[in-house]
Amino acid sequence: MKTVSGTILAVQTLGWLLSFAFAVLAADGNAKKGVLEELRREIAPALKQTGRSAQVFRLDPSRAALVIIDMQNFSCAPSGEAPMPGIASAIAHTNDLADRCRSLGVPVIWVRQNITCGPKGDTGGLYGAFHNKDHVNAICNKGKGTEIFRDMHVNPVKDHIVFKNRYSAFLSNPPELRQKLESLHRTQLIMTGVAANVCVESTARDAMQLDYEVTVVADATASPDTTLLKNTLKNITLFFGDVRSTDEVVEEFKRNGGGGDGR
Repeated sequence: MKTVSGTILAVQTLGWLLSFAFAVLAADGNAKKGVLEELRREIAPALKQTGRSAQVFRLDPSRAALVIIDMQNFSCAPSGEAPMPGIASAIAHTNDLADRCRSLGVPVIWVRQNITCGPKGDTGGLYGAFHNKDHVNAICNKGKGTEIFRDMHVNPVKDHIVFKNRYSAFLSNPPELRQKLESLHRTQLIMTGVAANVCVESTARDAMQLDYEVTVVADATASPDTTLLKNTLKNITLFFGDVRSTDEVVEEFKRNGGGGDGR
């Protein structure tokens, strides 16, 4: 009898935990949706004044690549630090988009932050001036902190992995992301990841300056706070690219002929 009661209690506890997790995820998702809707209302007058639409680019699955920035242990599950607000939503939507992009023939590229560290210094430049020693050590020499977070949907057969040692993947040495995009003949970047206001925005800015067509996915990225996320999305929309939701990206890909194996 005790065993049966214990089993029932365990099942009930698991149900409560799952309900709580889904509630948190839903709250994160609704908050991201609210940010995107508010953003579009706020920038509408500026876009009207310049005579341009909210979306500059027509998404083309034959030209696009999904570029996922820094969804790694050090950022998704930082040791001794509180998780980034909205990270649960960013993980879920990034996974959803990665799965759907593969089915539509759009290659998936995981960008990993990694600094080579040694007795004579490291390849991170001034990175260490803005972060404590433990944080820098977490992203050194392809250690555990640099590994892709365990909850991410990585396909080891189809997906591509590149490394960077700067906030912007396009300023990294060597420029692995740019080399990968050139080899795949991809000129549109669908960008997700963290942090929106640091590595995502830095990479998006440089991508636009290099004539890549950028779309940042609002519900598949996160920042240390909502204000930073909103400011980044506004800045991208006005000057560097488009901002869409996960569903909007997928629906436009479908309309424009998604297909193929995504490699």
